Amino acid sequence: MALRGWGAGECYRKFLRRHGETDVREKLHERRYERVVTPNRAVHLFVGNISAHPRTFMLLGLFYPQRSVVARGIQEGLFSL
Repeated sequence: MALRGWGAGECYRKFLRRHGETDVREKLHERRYERVVTPNRAVHLFVGNISAHPRTFMLLGLFYPQRSVVARGIQEGLFSL
């Protein structure tokens, strides 16, 4: 089984152009682990498989709401965070 994410590669290329080779790893780490994957966030992955390759999944998106919203268990509406 494989997981492929177009967005991760594109984020790397964008950060490489913006920050250069020396700072790209630090900036990516900062983005992922200080903004998205943090203790106060509940990270959810949206994945889907490819018809021609059913054991290959693509990462379609990330959803990372505040953990307090998820802990309540009930959300009034789609955009009522």
